[in-house]
Amino acid sequence: MVTTKITLEELKPKFLDQDERYNNWYFAADFNHEGTDYNLKLSITEGSLLGQQSFISLSWDLPEIVQETDAVVLKKPEHDINLVMDEDEVDFIEEEDRFVVEMGDLKAICKPTERRIISKNEQVSLDLTFYPRGPIFYWGKEKGALCRVTEETYVAGIESLSNVKGTITVKGKKMEIGGKGLFERVWFGKLNFFQIRIMNWCYANFDELYTYVCLCESDDNESRPFHFETGKVYLKEEDEYLFAKNTEITPESWVFLEEARRFIPWEQTVVVQTDKGKLKLKIIPRSYPQLIQPPTRLEAFIVDNIPGWNSLFYDLPVTLEGYFQFNDGRRLELNNGKGINEIIRIVPL
Repeated sequence: MVTTKITLEELKPKFLDQDERYNNWYFAADFNHEGTDYNLKLSITEGSLLGQQSFISLSWDLPEIVQETDAVVLKKPEHDINLVMDEDEVDFIEEEDRFVVEMGDLKAICKPTERRIISKNEQVSLDLTFYPRGPIFYWGKEKGALCRVTEETYVAGIESLSNVKGTITVKGKKMEIGGKGLFERVWFGKLNFFQIRIMNWCYANFDELYTYVCLCESDDNESRPFHFETGKVYLKEEDEYLFAKNTEITPESWVFLEEARRFIPWEQTVVVQTDKGKLKLKIIPRSYPQLIQPPTRLEAFIVDNIPGWNSLFYDLPVTLEGYFQFNDGRRLELNNGKGINEIIRIVPL
């Protein structure tokens, strides 16, 4: 089903009758002000499975990379803001034409045709509205599908690539902004986080198209590889809504994340096969990772008789370049690509 609207039922939290659950209302925006590119992320996460928290991240410092003897090292930025706040209370308000979620400093006012996010935080206050650029994307092959991401994890999700308008005030400086971004709504009632080895998710807004892809490599309960992928591409001028048939994401370079004491993928290539042709992208990080969880060393954790593991979970603001190659030989060059690359890595020490 192709639609530009999200129903009120989809905007409401799921699995409220379960002790363990996860619901999010996630907003991201890319904009330029006075020659500086900014990436903004705000998220309300409800439930116990990944922690009940609110997130406010604003990135604008360019990445500082230092060549050392045996590694390329990524240094922590001077100005970026990354606030992760544990929250005890969340309020849900259901009205005739909207669903409202309020947690801490954040308030999300969600309508079928648009989503508004308000922050009262002292460092980053804002009032932004997200309007769909076109059809919304559902995880999986059909609306409302619960996707088997790992053997024990089933996820449903909505991705609405959006135009964004409003105002933001950062440390007393007010900015009128217009840009592109994403509203995401994801929910699940069961999670085995430590079955994941690598998860790589990315959304991208271009002038000519928008897309999202997600790959997850995990182990099942018998230590066998378990693969999941999903994704969509929407070509604006052609009005083509395409399913990703096969997706490959390949790291082209690595940097040492000093804060986490480990290497992470940096520049990457993405190839997405669809019925109408092939999307080929290059991911180029443009800011420091926005950590979703602190880097964690699990020295006593044993998997497949291997002791000692670590976990890393972050969002990385990125610039993207690329093209769409149609099956009939036409090539569509893509312009002004911006987005976020979200990565989970759970690997041996």
